[in-house]
Amino acid sequence: MNRRNFLTLAGASAGSFLIPAAVARRIREVCLGNRQPLILAPASHSFDLYAQESYGGYLLHFGNPEEEPEYPTLRDFIENRVFDTSKDKSLRDYLINWRSYDENSCEPIKDAIDGLKQFLDDPVDGYERSHWMEWDFEMHHGTLPKAYHYLDELPLDDFLDSDGFDLGSLSFIEGDRPGSNLTYVEADSLAVIAGLQHRLNDLDTGARIVIC
Repeated sequence: MNRRNFLTLAGASAGSFLIPAAVARRIREVCLGNRQPLILAPASHSFDLYAQESYGGYLLHFGNPEEEPEYPTLRDFIENRVFDTSKDKSLRDYLINWRSYDENSCEPIKDAIDGLKQFLDDPVDGYERSHWMEWDFEMHHGTLPKAYHYLDELPLDDFLDSDGFDLGSLSFIEGDRPGSNLTYVEADSLAVIAGLQHRLNDLDTGARIVIC
């Protein structure tokens, strides 16, 4: 788990301000004092980040968290695991390694391969879907990990110590418990959301944060 307090403003002696002191003071008064959002959305935006309340904090989503996942086809799933769907030998190896096919089974391997080919262009189902959701979706393709990877690449902070206003923290988390692959970003207050929006505006990202 990686945690960083990028919205702690740098003091004058550090010579670096992520958010002007007057703006930070106003954010603190409105968001922490009155418990109201102060989201200064850009005049025009190209995409939305959603802040969804969860256990007192806010989870960041890149895209609408209510949308259904777009499952890959079985062909894409197999080829992403470096098996060649155009070659029977490779599909045989896939069946053995991923579906525990027993070569001593009463079903001939050719029939098993032909059966697999019938579903190559269908969305993944069964074990493959469960595996994709647990690994690919939670680490890369879901709205939570997409927000993680997007924000992680931005220069949100200058990594300097600060003696200025502490608006809270933005946590970058990879696996919130043993055995979990869930990858996400969590803001611990509305003030952090407001500060993040201000920083995104400064960086001219075109991102608008929507609280849901």
